Amino acid sequence: MSKVFLYLYPIEEYTKMFLFQDDTLYDDWNIKRPLPILNECIQKRYRDKGYQVVFALYPDKNIFGIVPQPEDKIIYTDVTFDEASECYSDGTYKENFVPKYPNEQFLLNQLGHIDELVVGGYHFKDCVKRVGETAMEVGINTTVDLDLTDLFFSLYRNEEYFQIDQYSPKRYKEYWQQKLEQQGEKKEFIEQRFQKMYENPIYGFYSGEATKSKR
Repeated sequence: MSKVFLYLYPIEEYTKMFLFQDDTLYDDWNIKRPLPILNECIQKRYRDKGYQVVFALYPDKNIFGIVPQPEDKIIYTDVTFDEASECYSDGTYKENFVPKYPNEQFLLNQLGHIDELVVGGYHFKDCVKRVGETAMEVGINTTVDLDLTDLFFSLYRNEEYFQIDQYSPKRYKEYWQQKLEQQGEKKEFIEQRFQKMYENPIYGFYSGEATKSKR
């Protein structure tokens, strides 16, 4: 059985959005640095469990924050970061910008035949979702590891929830619902909010038929 963990777009521009600009703040505030933990998670959740680890990059960008191992694979998008970005290299915004997404099937074709796909990386409600949907549509058993998307940079700090070596959709849902309860959200609305965000089957919480039947 061929199993792949695909991590999308670990580049400096995306990753630094979630890091403290002043690295010494991690020490001052007694917060663990995220990138060593992210690397450890990929190792223990996927490499150690027989998954081929694959990183998808824009052809004009280098990997950042992730330490690839010799057995890992790097694939490339069919568009450059410059084409996909709403900003020019000098930071100014492009006028009338329309996002140009990488072709999801182009990425999947580079993986060859696989039986199981887990997707992580940037961003869980956008590119990760798009790639996961495409993989599922062509018959690949696909899920998203929400812990290892851009959500990671807040989730890893919660030591009661976060586990280095495994991801559980059930555990994630319980954590999410408890967090809303603590914020005073009414219980009768929590499930509705959760389903609205995560009804897509790639997230592993609802089947396609189950979500259709509730509409």
